Amino acid sequence: MDGLDALLHRSSTTPWERFHSSPALYLAEKVYQWGTRMPPCAAGAPGSLICVVCISDTHNTHRFQPPLPAGDLLIHAGDLTQSGSATEVADALVWLSNQPHAHKVVIARNHDAALADRAARTQLLKAHPTLVFLEDTATTLTVRGRTLCIYGSPHTPRHGSWPFQYPRVHPGDAAPSAAADVWAAVPALTDVLVTHGPPFGHLDRGCAGCPALLAALWRVRPRLHVFGHIHAARGGERVTWNRAQRAYEDVCAGEGGWCVLGFVRCSGGDPTGTVLINAAVVGGFKEEERLGAVVVYI
Repeated sequence: MDGLDALLHRSSTTPWERFHSSPALYLAEKVYQWGTRMPPCAAGAPGSLICVVCISDTHNTHRFQPPLPAGDLLIHAGDLTQSGSATEVADALVWLSNQPHAHKVVIARNHDAALADRAARTQLLKAHPTLVFLEDTATTLTVRGRTLCIYGSPHTPRHGSWPFQYPRVHPGDAAPSAAADVWAAVPALTDVLVTHGPPFGHLDRGCAGCPALLAALWRVRPRLHVFGHIHAARGGERVTWNRAQRAYEDVCAGEGGWCVLGFVRCSGGDPTGTVLINAAVVGGFKEEERLGAVVVYI
């Protein structure tokens, strides 16, 4: 198992291990997370809020996961299978299609190779008209009388020879890139963004996310961003696009600035902000944990 594989599948490290690896980043995370981490939500949307049930990285464990909570919208952020065979993908799609949620949105990812072939994908999806499959495309849904623009993309920074990848870019690299082109396509009025990988510095355990995706988030600022990929970073976070967030992201990029975080914790930004959800449903050293869905209201 190489470096990124170990990151994707490892169990949570201890606080001491994380501090020893990067003291500045560890301290910056602690300061920044005081006001951004979100507690778990119970199912049952209050009032007119839309209940979104989020899952990712089922890797063939879908039939062994806890039952999905009720909700208005079910989102699967990719890696439905392990080997990506047509048989595995078909079984995962049957399971998704049988869920009772009124709206179901799904994207593929590197382990879902059968969905990378257009002809095979068309054949597989033909039997599941209730599923909305997104690949660098958007859909508009009416949920509880509200219109949601949802954009989905399976692409992540390159690792190995899997499908749906682009060359990795580094923080602060403003040169034209395939990554920037991928995320430039996200519409400005997107309400819900679904990607497989995380943005750089947020729910990505060790800043393994994509800087170009983070730049797109700063531009679009959707109400909800659902992803997975980094299993050990499962959780929720609310970002408000303020100076504290920018300073924290500078620390992640190795540009310093962590000492100012405490002074700008609540300064400026969007009071509503964006909810980020890493919805990976497997965990543990051997991925033996079955963690179930993450529920969020928008």
